Amino acid sequence: MENRILWEYLEELPEQETVWHDWSRRLSGWYFFNTFYTHYLKIKDKRAKLLECTTPCEHNCPRRILDKSPSDITAVCPLDESAPIKLTFKDTLIYFLRLETLHQALCVSLQIEYPSGIKLPEYDSVWHLGDYSGTEVYITYRTAILPDTISSLYLLHQKPFILIVPTMKNVTPEIQKFIDKNDFVLLSIQDELRLQPDGSFKPKRSISECMNLVIKAK
Repeated sequence: MENRILWEYLEELPEQETVWHDWSRRLSGWYFFNTFYTHYLKIKDKRAKLLECTTPCEHNCPRRILDKSPSDITAVCPLDESAPIKLTFKDTLIYFLRLETLHQALCVSLQIEYPSGIKLPEYDSVWHLGDYSGTEVYITYRTAILPDTISSLYLLHQKPFILIVPTMKNVTPEIQKFIDKNDFVLLSIQDELRLQPDGSFKPKRSISECMNLVIKAK
């Protein structure tokens, strides 16, 4: 199973956090899941009270977590239309993505000068990673609102920038046309980086190579 399973899943998590049950359910078949978990997930000081229900149903409501004892935890359908799901204590713990650690690792692999990696106050879904040879670099996980993100960054800079996204899944022909016209780089982690056994990332090519491709395409 390729690294793509991770980046596709992160695009589905607006806050980059969920219960251990869901992290493991979605990623445990991935060869590097333990590496990713060890380096980039951290436990939150709270437990979940609800669990996403994956049983096909017209209601699409979350399950309630009933905690009778550490060895008797279940996620039940509030409408009693499906069987309870047996959970472990760890399944109910919330784990979040260690964004600063991940962003630092991405910057090291792509040779981006990393100042802080803090989230921009103007745009809730965007982090400023740093600088690459005088060009500002950003990252977003919420590609469902990619047109708004790109427009906001373009209005902010009025010059080329680099935007890193998990995958190119939500890049429409219209978005690609805007990218080509304005000479900025959209870089997909799924396509350009591979997680290594030590938790680092190995790039397929450098940012400068990606920038040269944009120039040649013109």
